Amino acid sequence: MLRCSSGIRKARKEKGSAQPRWSKKLGGLRDGGVSLASDTANLPAFTDSVDMQKQKFSALGLNTLDLVALAGGHTIGTSACQSFKYRTYNFTKVGNGAMDPAIDPSFLPQLRALCPQNGDDSKRVALDTGSPNRFDTSYFTNLRNGRGILESDQMLWADTSTKTIVQHFSMGLSFNLAFVKSMIKMSNIGVKRGNAGEIRKICSKIN
Repeated sequence: MLRCSSGIRKARKEKGSAQPRWSKKLGGLRDGGVSLASDTANLPAFTDSVDMQKQKFSALGLNTLDLVALAGGHTIGTSACQSFKYRTYNFTKVGNGAMDPAIDPSFLPQLRALCPQNGDDSKRVALDTGSPNRFDTSYFTNLRNGRGILESDQMLWADTSTKTIVQHFSMGLSFNLAFVKSMIKMSNIGVKRGNAGEIRKICSKIN
């Protein structure tokens, strides 16, 4: 895992007072010197079922609460139209040109306006259309109202094992604390210690 940028991440966390904060040790964290495209197969995909998402998180020592809390990071950030447009025009699980039935029908015109059927698939759209520039619980409210952008996100409301957690966070209860705890757990995955790996002198290349 690359740790040279820890200081950059720390500065970003401290920049916005509305964002949750946590302490992170910066010294002695080492990079393994390996970056493989195949490693991304272990990352949750936008079409993954909740069971698949839980399986991927569990393999890294993260539980269902961690999954939902970290998904809440989508309260900021964007996604390309190609990652969700298929839900609005020809949802393959339904067919006949129908939309994903999990989408709030009143939200569909907004999604289609953002990503026209023959439009630019690389266009970026906010993952939280309620408050795209604010770290809050609007993302979870969106899921509760059928306004999740990614299919994998919206599934968190449909699945009984995650719905209660989404409901809890959507009410503004304990999300920031849960997010911080899960971020700390995630930051400790695969950390190299002692003489293993190296501390990069320049973030963009190995020593």
